[in-house]
Amino acid sequence: MAASKSLLDSLKKPEPTNFRMTDFRRELHLRHKREEHAKKEKLRALQESKYVSRYAITIDTSRARSNCDVLRMSIKELGFKEYPFGRKDNCCDVHWHACHFEENPEVFGGKVNKFPGMSEICSKMTLFRCLDIMRDLFPTDYDFYPRTWYLPAQFHEFSCEIRKMHERRVKPKPTFIIKPDTGAQGDGIYLLREPNEYSSLSGKCHVAQEYMSNVYLIDKFKFDFRIYVLLKSLEPLEFYICQEGLARFSTLPYENPTNKNIHESFMHLTNYSLNKRSSTFNRSDRDDEGSKRTLTSVLRRIAMNGHDSNKVWKSIERIVCKTIVAIVPEMKVEYQAAIPPGKTGPSCFQVLGFDILLLQNLKPILLEINASPSLSLDSEQEVSPGVFEYVLSPKDEEVKYPLIRDTLLHVVPIDKLKYFRKKKKQRLLKKLKASTSQKSKRPDPPVKQRTSIVIIKADESDEEKREVNVTQQMSEMHMDVDSHGDSTARDVNSDDERESNIKSDTELDEEVDNYFETKLRESCLKQLYPAIYDEECERYRILERVAGLFIFFLGIRGSLRIGPTGFRTFARKCRLNRKGMTNASVDIMYIDLQRRWDHMNPERTSGKKGNGGSVVSSNTGLCYQGFLDACIEIARRKFYAPTKIEMLENLVDHCELNLNLRDNDLANNLPRLHFRRLGLQYRQGSMYAMPRRVIDQMTEETTIEDLLKAHEKKLRQPSREDIEAFLRKSRRMIYQPSSGSRVISVTKSPDSE
Repeated sequence: MAASKSLLDSLKKPEPTNFRMTDFRRELHLRHKREEHAKKEKLRALQESKYVSRYAITIDTSRARSNCDVLRMSIKELGFKEYPFGRKDNCCDVHWHACHFEENPEVFGGKVNKFPGMSEICSKMTLFRCLDIMRDLFPTDYDFYPRTWYLPAQFHEFSCEIRKMHERRVKPKPTFIIKPDTGAQGDGIYLLREPNEYSSLSGKCHVAQEYMSNVYLIDKFKFDFRIYVLLKSLEPLEFYICQEGLARFSTLPYENPTNKNIHESFMHLTNYSLNKRSSTFNRSDRDDEGSKRTLTSVLRRIAMNGHDSNKVWKSIERIVCKTIVAIVPEMKVEYQAAIPPGKTGPSCFQVLGFDILLLQNLKPILLEINASPSLSLDSEQEVSPGVFEYVLSPKDEEVKYPLIRDTLLHVVPIDKLKYFRKKKKQRLLKKLKASTSQKSKRPDPPVKQRTSIVIIKADESDEEKREVNVTQQMSEMHMDVDSHGDSTARDVNSDDERESNIKSDTELDEEVDNYFETKLRESCLKQLYPAIYDEECERYRILERVAGLFIFFLGIRGSLRIGPTGFRTFARKCRLNRKGMTNASVDIMYIDLQRRWDHMNPERTSGKKGNGGSVVSSNTGLCYQGFLDACIEIARRKFYAPTKIEMLENLVDHCELNLNLRDNDLANNLPRLHFRRLGLQYRQGSMYAMPRRVIDQMTEETTIEDLLKAHEKKLRQPSREDIEAFLRKSRRMIYQPSSGSRVISVTKSPDSE
């Protein structure tokens, strides 16, 4: 038995010493990824090896993600050059990012379709705080958004307001909507009627707003507008509105909120990403039907119901202008932190999505701004229970394709665009000339030969037969002559028509120019500022000057918060001590405001990167909105005026004149109102027309002779009398001139002893 056991053991295969289990699915997945990476590298190398003209307009779509479809359609129509895997030197004309500015930190030129920190600026708390500040300064002009409370910091005020409404027995019973600060696509939104229904256990910040229940309905459904806005540049400020948008409908017939239907999100919310999951979502392709419709079709429906749709659209345009003017100061602070002055970096533009709700009286209400609106062209469609597939949406294509195409035409380099249009014009001229030459060389139609048959009867005589033959031949000869003359006349006329149809070069040039002009006129983007609402929005841009002061006193390059030293420097250099502001009061104000704003923004004081790639500095500093609160408080105490806006203007004028800043120290893009108040000639995006010292002289010396004397006095060398007068005025030194030589001796004044 022992021998047989040893024999069996010897026949067994030896076990491997380094045996390990292998997951073949993981190996196949990694192999597939390696093959895909190698394929991309080959395509990139092939693309880099191709010659590209220096006048070619290049677009980097490597980080476009869901925006790739509409981008490629626009690039193909315009004839631009696409780099789907990026470029080796990152020197494309336009870099398209799907989420935020810092997706590709190696971009140092061209244009990026995101502004730094825009996601944080468009968050609910920051956006409505900016609007609250403007409402405090302009109460009647900024009434286009609901009242807002910031939770959990203002939970006590929110609870007191609900209790007061219950005591007054307001009908219908007030309802409030809770939105997360950084939420999107309807996630985390709910309605409540009592403050104890608010849950703060998650630790996130929310905004609470009045729920607008008296809304305008179409076919008994609630809806809102998605308005697309192109913010082309900050300095100078320039933005456009897309004249076509989307209308998003709820999927349940609307009813006023009650305790029974308050949780029906498909009735009270209009977000597409939420309602597309509903079983009653209507995917009709008609413009005036479905849960998603075009903006113009809804405006036509409003006009058919007897209302003024043009007035509604004008109100929406004003809301867009006022909102962008309100957030521009915050954008400038974020921009200087990401791209400080003197640092090479790309310029920026961005497409924003405004959500607008219509009340029953057709007054538009701003709900929120989406910093990254969806630009995808496909939509989900359920082909079988639980199985979805993505299909092309005609309404999305009708709206978003012209938007992206015209956006690219506005932001690409002008010199390259001119060269591109010149080449396209030459190709079109060549094509038109070829078509006209082909028409002129058309072959003549073949001439039909005439045949005649003479029928001769047998019972006729020979003379009659001959006469018949002769007369028939003569008649045939006359007919041939007439027909030949007619044919020659027709040929001459056709030649004249062909010569007249051949267009000259000047006519072809005019035709091509008209073609491009019609293309430009057919653009879906309409410039709002500065083309239309420049004069109307001037007085709202006072906060940009406050942002210029904040940036000047930051001290640390690329910072977003001002420290205590910078705040003291602000008070000292602006000579606020002459208005009664002591150093102790300045320090106390700084500490109070810093604590208040750190309590208001618990999520943004951790020293980490925030949403959208914006750098959130540590909690040892005062943010821009806190600095603005400080300026408003100082203006209320020391620069009293009938209105708050006049107080703030007086403070800013005082600070700028005492600082005596040079032209390039403050922002160049100051509003026209500032120039007019100082008596200067306005030049958009330029510096001051003259230094402030000259302005001070002009206020004291009004005549031309006085200005000339002051100029001569400035040029000539100071005399001995001038030096003596200056030293006596200071009361610290006495000038004793010597007779032999021009030596200045200084002795102590008896007053100083």
